[in-house]
Amino acid sequence: MAIGQRRTADRIQVGATLKRMRLEADISREEAAEKLDCTITTISNIEQGRTRVSQGNLTLLLELYRSPDDQVADLLAVNRQAHRAVARISGGMDIQPHQRRAGDLIRAARQMRFYSPEVFHGILQAESYARAIMAPSGHVTPLVETRLRYRLSLADVLTRETESPLQLWAVVGEATLRKNIGGPVVMRQQLRHVAELCRTRENVTVQVLPLGAREHELIGATVTIYNFDRTIHEIASVDTTLGDLFFERDSTVTEAINKFDDVRLKALDPLTSVDMMEDLSGDQ
Repeated sequence: MAIGQRRTADRIQVGATLKRMRLEADISREEAAEKLDCTITTISNIEQGRTRVSQGNLTLLLELYRSPDDQVADLLAVNRQAHRAVARISGGMDIQPHQRRAGDLIRAARQMRFYSPEVFHGILQAESYARAIMAPSGHVTPLVETRLRYRLSLADVLTRETESPLQLWAVVGEATLRKNIGGPVVMRQQLRHVAELCRTRENVTVQVLPLGAREHELIGATVTIYNFDRTIHEIASVDTTLGDLFFERDSTVTEAINKFDDVRLKALDPLTSVDMMEDLSGDQ
């Protein structure tokens, strides 16, 4: 099996944490670049998880940023993990960079919060629903099929047994349940799929925000918040049609969590939400 390097969630976390430490230390990218004898672009790429940083250079940056000893040891350990060799998946070069980055975070996360006004998260999608979203014309090319298989494979985090399954708390707008993605049959399959996950998996919670709900803090946004089983800070992302925008600053992530909680409190309770999905799917 071919072995290669890919940008992992660990590398993204290392970069995000380095950026936070640099800002807290009031150090410019120019000063960091001078310390490593590299370009400002290299520092930017490291902070965005695009470029690996060696243990030696990481140590130099941590010294420059006057980082606490416990955080230094933790980040060095995470960076070692980020350098590990991993098996390439079949057709791996066909996976879009933003899809790969989001997938890495999903697999590394221990908890995830998600809100969307009109679509279920990829790890909640039944195959027919995901296929309709990724190939709305109905024409599935080999490239689309590869990307579809990758998306569907991420759902394993909800049922994994080698480690604790992902704790998912999702809130979706009622429009998500009533859209006609793929047609009535596909929508019924999707609603039954999500309802069954909620009924059978304690780690999966889905709430529905009714159409009649008052205004809330995430109008028009699709937001994901990742929590990791390390001292690395949480990461928030906002989904766009061109990819995901990631945020690691403490204040920004805290704001995203508060806004998610605002939506969660205005949504139907989990049991009522599942009842609605089953009712619309024709199972009641």
